[in-house]
Amino acid sequence: MTRRCVERAGGTRGGAQWAAMSTAPPLPPLSSRHPIVIGALEALRAVLVLAVSVLVVAIAAWFTAIAQLQPLSAVLTWAGTLIAAASGWELTIGVGLPPTLLTIVLLALLTSALSRTRRALAANELLVRNGALPATRYAATIGITTCVVMIATVLLVAGLVVGTGEVSVVGCARFLVVVAVPVLIACLGPERRGAPAGRWAQALLDTVARRAGAEWADASEAALRVLRRVAAAWAIVSLLGLVIALVTGWSSMAEAVSGYSHPTVAAVGLGIVQLLYAPTLLVFVLSWVSGAGIHLNAVAHASPFSEQAGLVPAVPVLAAIPTDASAWGWAFLAVLPVAAGIAAVGRPRWADDLDWRTVVLAVVLVLVCATVISVFATGPIGPSGLGTFGVPVLAAAGAIGAGTAAGVAAGWGLSLLASRASADR
Repeated sequence: MTRRCVERAGGTRGGAQWAAMSTAPPLPPLSSRHPIVIGALEALRAVLVLAVSVLVVAIAAWFTAIAQLQPLSAVLTWAGTLIAAASGWELTIGVGLPPTLLTIVLLALLTSALSRTRRALAANELLVRNGALPATRYAATIGITTCVVMIATVLLVAGLVVGTGEVSVVGCARFLVVVAVPVLIACLGPERRGAPAGRWAQALLDTVARRAGAEWADASEAALRVLRRVAAAWAIVSLLGLVIALVTGWSSMAEAVSGYSHPTVAAVGLGIVQLLYAPTLLVFVLSWVSGAGIHLNAVAHASPFSEQAGLVPAVPVLAAIPTDASAWGWAFLAVLPVAAGIAAVGRPRWADDLDWRTVVLAVVLVLVCATVISVFATGPIGPSGLGTFGVPVLAAAGAIGAGTAAGVAAGWGLSLLASRASADR
């Protein structure tokens, strides 16, 4: 920690970062353009990829439903509705649970467009420094802003005007996340895979170092590393929980499918739908394990220490959710803290990287991330009783965040005790 503080105070990291950038080969051929043109062309590229993709899906759906004599104009509406659903908006047809797999694809597309814009602007900057291009004030901000505004405008028009999306508080929160996360990744992430923090991230850390001290800047970097390991722990816990639920609830799932007139066709169709919501199912597992539980409808709420006997949607994976409370259900509350503790101090070098500042920042980041994933795992899936479905946002965010934070803090405390014990010998 001391060596990093000295480096930050002397500014050597920023100089090394800039030297590495100045020797990098000039990247995209668009680097000779104005920043507005760079951002606009990258936004256009992303919009074209998105438009073609959703139109192909909508046309395939139109041919599938051709027996219903749907007008050809329905293709545009369906394509816009698909964009609205992936963007997180609630739909006027009474569906508000976003297909999170499509949302992740949309996030990847936006991140790619903004990353390309950033690389083109960096190459532009090299040409400006070499005197090959005239300088433009705030070039990076102008280029990134142009790309973001154009893509966000297209998403809004396609989802809310062409499609059947409607404005709601939760929908607005989701849309802001869909737009903001790619901006943060593209602007603050490394220049390339495996590279150190980018120039903008370094500038932010240097600002933190000047205003709050180098220790807080180093703690910020360490907290991000803890968050990545915690996210991996969440994924492992969720996958294991989902596999166990599918294995133990296989008979219940088969019974749910057998209620359809064509069980095989229903199994295939529902399997595709469930795949679109696969990340949501992982959040369901986290919420259930944390004790916050899952709303299956307006009256049925499943959790490890409560029973529910209400009717649930005839979706196979939902039939696998345990409905009976067990005597040891409260033991599930220890899963997240244990997993988080291992993610925080599972290796000696991880424990050496922690201090109280890192723990505080990591806890804040964990609570923010828990809230974000909870917002994307709730929403109506139909009228009446199914207007309440998914994880209870506040309860899930609090339970997942608190359990994880407790594990990180406990792991740090145990590492301190172990260090003292070894020092006393």
